[in-house]
Amino acid sequence: MGYLMLVLSPSRHTPKSIDLALSLVQTSKRPLLAVFIMDMKVPNAISSHIVDIGFLGDKVSDQLKSTIHREYEARGRRELEEVKERALKLGIECETIVRKGDFVKQCLKIAREKKIEDMVVSRAERSNISRKLFGSAVNELLEHATWPIMVVTDTAIENHKERDGGQS
Repeated sequence: MGYLMLVLSPSRHTPKSIDLALSLVQTSKRPLLAVFIMDMKVPNAISSHIVDIGFLGDKVSDQLKSTIHREYEARGRRELEEVKERALKLGIECETIVRKGDFVKQCLKIAREKKIEDMVVSRAERSNISRKLFGSAVNELLEHATWPIMVVTDTAIENHKERDGGQS
């Protein structure tokens, strides 16, 4: 049986997604692939904004960006280690991966490399209008994925069945 891929990200995260993924793999007796995507848009935007408003100079901003990147990666590794420890206590095989890059592109790349069966992702609570105006990485992922994706928010779980990846 193939992996269930659990995707973690600081801007898209709810403990419910971890609970759901662990429950699903424990029931189906298959391995978990826990992934933390470091979408560099966030720390780069913070650093750029601080320079643009004149709060810090370029050199200090580069140091700040480097610090944010290190903290971002350390947080991801800690979260993945917690998931792995929980999985191992339940007798679940768990592999972890940290990747830097575009959230959607990295999710799709890893999913194809590992030949996953399905995926669990978290979605931040936002209005549909906000998603239309500013875009939604989760919606983009849903458009391109060819496997089922469960989207978890603080209040709901949306089960998106197997899709054609926009090839219809």
